[in-house]
Amino acid sequence: MRVLKTIFSKFYLYVLWAFFAFLICGQIFSRLGDAPAAHKVTLYADVPSMRDAALAAELERELPEGIRVVKVHPFSYAMIDDGDLLASDLYIIPESHVEQYSDSLRPIGGAALPEEGGCFREGELWGVRVWDAAKRQGIAADFIDYPDEDCWLFFNKASRHIRTLSGTGDDAAVEIARRLLAMTGGT
Repeated sequence: MRVLKTIFSKFYLYVLWAFFAFLICGQIFSRLGDAPAAHKVTLYADVPSMRDAALAAELERELPEGIRVVKVHPFSYAMIDDGDLLASDLYIIPESHVEQYSDSLRPIGGAALPEEGGCFREGELWGVRVWDAAKRQGIAADFIDYPDEDCWLFFNKASRHIRTLSGTGDDAAVEIARRLLAMTGGT
């Protein structure tokens, strides 16, 4: 009985150690399953919900040269740490939030992406429409649950995978964007 009393008197310490062990192991496993930024393309979508793992697997079927992984996450994934969100390569953003993120975006003229129905600012193409709310049609709709407003695909101005637009790095994000735009389905 005395042993049980001793164990229960220090129960909070055991719970605290278990919590820290969980955090440390989680960090280790997340690092093992990740790739350096130079070898991955990341897409964040500001949508109600999505099947991010399935979409990432679909986009990984044919990886651009030098890319090991494609990561796809909803914006809510970055609630605690927005570092990954700010370092992302591609964004899907609804119309009502475009201005909020405009400092992180860049014009995409020259990337040979569709301009029809695009998001223009000062006469330049900044985003490609991926969801038409009026028609209830869009790209990758089998994977992404879009809001009730138009959504566009944008490039992060800090991406290292947009050589066509920035003149440095590679064009892996542009290739992944083209693959994403070729995905149809769902309503």
